[in-house]
Formats: sequence, structure tokens, C-alpha cells
Amino acid sequence: MKRIVNRQLSIVNYALSIVVFCITAISCSEKQDDPVAVCENGQFVGYVEDNGVLTFKGIPFAKAPVGELRWKAPQPVDASDEVFEAKTNGLPGLQSYDEGEVASHGEVSEDCLYLNVWTKDLQMKEGRPVMVWFHGGSYGWGGTIDPLYEGKYLVAEYPDVVLVSVEYRVNAMGFIDFVDVPGGEAFPDAPYLGILDQQQALRWIQKNISAFGGDPDNVTIFGESAGGGSVSCHLIAKGSEGLFRRAIPMSGDIYLEHTPENYKNNGQAAKLLAATGCKNMDELMALSEADLLKALNEEAGGLSFEGVGGNVGDYNNWPMRSDERSIIPSDGYKAFLEGKSKDVDVMIGIVADEMRYWAHLQFDASDKDSPLGFYYEWAKEKVEGYKKIGGPETARRIDESLQYIDPDSDEWDEKLPGIWKYTQIMNDYSFRLGSITMAENHSKAGGKGKTYMYIFGKGYEKGVYPGEDYMKACHACELTYAFNNLAYKDGAPYDPVLTKRFSNILVNFARTGNPSIEGLNIPEYDKINRSTLIIGRDSKIYVEKNPLAKETALLLPTFYDYFLKR
Repeated sequence: MKRIVNRQLSIVNYALSIVVFCITAISCSEKQDDPVAVCENGQFVGYVEDNGVLTFKGIPFAKAPVGELRWKAPQPVDASDEVFEAKTNGLPGLQSYDEGEVASHGEVSEDCLYLNVWTKDLQMKEGRPVMVWFHGGSYGWGGTIDPLYEGKYLVAEYPDVVLVSVEYRVNAMGFIDFVDVPGGEAFPDAPYLGILDQQQALRWIQKNISAFGGDPDNVTIFGESAGGGSVSCHLIAKGSEGLFRRAIPMSGDIYLEHTPENYKNNGQAAKLLAATGCKNMDELMALSEADLLKALNEEAGGLSFEGVGGNVGDYNNWPMRSDERSIIPSDGYKAFLEGKSKDVDVMIGIVADEMRYWAHLQFDASDKDSPLGFYYEWAKEKVEGYKKIGGPETARRIDESLQYIDPDSDEWDEKLPGIWKYTQIMNDYSFRLGSITMAENHSKAGGKGKTYMYIFGKGYEKGVYPGEDYMKACHACELTYAFNNLAYKDGAPYDPVLTKRFSNILVNFARTGNPSIEGLNIPEYDKINRSTLIIGRDSKIYVEKNPLAKETALLLPTFYDYFLKR
């Protein structure tokens, strides 16, 4: 953050001050059209995009979580009337290098609690909706610097919207449990710090978004993957009440959480101690940022729970759910049913071929005979794991589903029989069944909040790399459409008409709580009809009652028990 300091003339340095004054006057003259937003912690000078959108980047919403604040809950910013430049994106949180995460490829930092704002007009106007984005990355990677999340295109198309993107702590800095580390009792919030960071950002937004023309009473939080899981957490988390009006969890229901036992089994704290040579929290706190980053990239052996990696940072955790030790209840689905979020409008979304993204992550182009062989074995193992955890009845229902699931057959299915059937079962247990359970429970809670659901099926016709024509509507494929970001290129066959229609659906939901667009009425979701918005592979948008009905009837009764056991 670059601070603009007001310089005063002094008698001793009169001549030098005259020179400085002249330079400053010229600079101010050149920047006189730069927008200025007056907030509680300073006056922030942004800039005007080439499409006329006013952009502010790198605004701090909390004190830097460094020094004594490392692994501590975020602290509110101090009041200030100083002037700061807000033209550069804040650095992503400290994270290990990951080939698929752009934010991990450059500089990263513990000092990461910043947000970005895009707006067309600084003047407050009645009901101007605010959309707050939480990025994904499995809670271990990612950042607002990713060009996929560039907000100027969405705001240019919908100038009545104010868009915010939020950086938060990830990986071992945002989600780690020190319960077994000497001195760890002084860091009780460590397993869900990233969620607390987001809460603090939402509090800052409540106090300051009117300076950017936004309405603090009309805030919608949305995010994808870990960002979607974060949105789901806020719907039931202590401390998130009243900070937003609507929510769009995208490919991220409350399944994406860990129990204390999961944390222990994952073992990231032990791996961090081994990589750094530290024996207690005092020694961990004394480490430099460089030493911490080096440790996250140290080889830890084995494979992370996602079947990739093996470095310390690859063993990142998801937010801890625990009635005794967390702000997130142990049973989030029950919390929905009991009405924890009943007065919040919710639109829950998934994509049709979620797990094919992991096929992409594990694609081995050097293996000419079986470049998807590792993924194939991993997928079969995951499905067998569902059966083992769920028990005999779950196993029976999965086996029956495998008999009739008929995904698009292709050359991969011929080489690796059943690869896409196993993938579909993983889609169900990792994303679809949990999303349905959350939607049903939110609908049944009987509050003022509406419930909607969508499945996005328009995906890749060709993959990111040669030979990856199997990716289709894989995890995260809808984000360019959501952000109206046709400038982003990663191999997807973007449909400009669909881009405007899908982004319009999200914006309409943020505006009014009703996602319907011209020519398409989208009904609310309930357990009886399960009316679901479908975005098809052919770009057509329509509503279907109870999609994948037979599969749902077989597998949904097994999901809740499986979730509680896993």
C-alpha cells in the first residue's frame, strides 16, 4: 500500500521543498480525475479502467496478520484520514507453489488481508447491490490476483452493481490445528482463520461500501470451490449473522469442511514441525516468512487427500467443523434444517462434470499408454472408500448406480472401463448430493429466505492441454461466464450470449433475490419438485424438475450418514 504524504514547507529546506511542491503539484494535476473513496481507514485513490469502471485495488480491511498476529484472529483496521493509492492488487496469502494456481506463481505474503472494489459510480443510490467474491483453491491456494476474477467486465455490463473480491489466509496460515503442539492452546482460531478473515472483510464492507456507491443492506456473498464452501460456512457460522443478505455457493456446499479427526489424520501441523525443525509454538512464531514458505514447499512424502502433491503445503486443511472448538457447527446440514440461515436467500450451484478437473490435475502426458491411468486408479479407490465408510447398504446402492449410469462414452472409457462412471459417483458424493441436501434443508426451514439451485453443463470442448478433450463441464468451468470475462482464455469455447445470460442470472439474484431473466422464470427449489436451472452443453437454459432422478433416489438416502462418518 503506497501512502501519499502531504509535504509541508520548512524554512531550513525551503529550496528543496519548492522543488518537491512543484513535482507534487504536477502529479496531482495529472491524477485529478482519479476517483477517491473516503473510508474509515483512509482516503483511497483508485483509477478509471478503459471501459469506464472505477477500480480500487489493495485496500486493507484488517491489520496485517504478521508478528504477534501470526495465526491470530484478524484485527480491525485503525481509523485514519491519510491518503493512500489503491491501484495495485494485494499479494496472495502465503502458499506453496501449485502449477494450476496462478496466484501461487508470483510473490506471496503473510500480509495479505486486502480487498478490491469495482464500481461505476461512487455516489450512493438506493438499493445498489454489492457482490462479494471469495476465491477458490481448496483453502490452500489462490488469490484475487488471478485474472479470472477481474471484475471490470461484470460491472461494465451491470453498472448498478458494486463488486468486491477478498483476499484471505490460506493453507497452513489460514487452516491448521496446533492442538498437539506445545503452546498451541494460545492459537484456538487457527483451524478457521480464513473464515474469520472473510468475516472481518464483510464487517469492513458494512461500514465502508457506501463510499463506493454500494448498499450495505443488499450484500450478496458468492464464491466457487473453497470460496463456495466459505459461503456455505458463513450461512451457519457464529459471527457471520447479519453481514449479508444473499448467498451463492458455487461447487462448495458445507461438505467442504474437516473434523478435528480429519485434521489429525491429515497431519499438516506435524509435517510443518518436521520441515522447520521447530518443537513448539514459540519457535514457529520466530520463523521468518521466507522460512515458512520454504517449509510449505518441502517434500513431505506420500500424497495429499486429493491424490496430488506430497509437499507440506499440499496437506492443507479445510475449515474445522466442531461444536466445541469451532465457529462452524459439527453438523452443518442440521444447522440449515434448524433455520440457521432461513432468512437468507440462497442459490446453490454445481457443474455437471465436477471431478473431471481432477482428471486434468492427474493427467500424465508423458505416459503415452495410459495418461489417465493414475486418475483412474484413484477414482476407483475413492468409490471403494465411499462404500467402506457408508456400509453395506451404501455399497449396494453405489453398485446399482454404476450399472445404469451412462456418461458419454469415448476413447478413454474404452481404454479404462468405467472411468467416467466412477467419476460420476465422485461428482455425486463430493458435490451434488450435499448441495441437494443443503438446498432441501434450507427450503424446509421455513424462513423468509428463498432457495434456488442450478447445474452448469456448458464446458470445454477441448482441454487446456493437448489430449484433454474429456474435461467438459469440469470444476470451475463456469467462472468466466459468471464474471462476464470473455477476455480470459484457457481453452473453453465461450459463448458470448450465454455469458451475458448466466451473469445476468447471478446479478438478478443479487439485486432482488430472484434470478429469473427475460423469457425464463426460475422457480424456487423444494424437496417435492426439485426444480433446477439447467445450463446445457448446447448453451440452452431451461428448468428441469428432479434431474438425474433415479440416481438421486438411490444415492441421496446414503449421503447424510456418510457425511457424518467420513
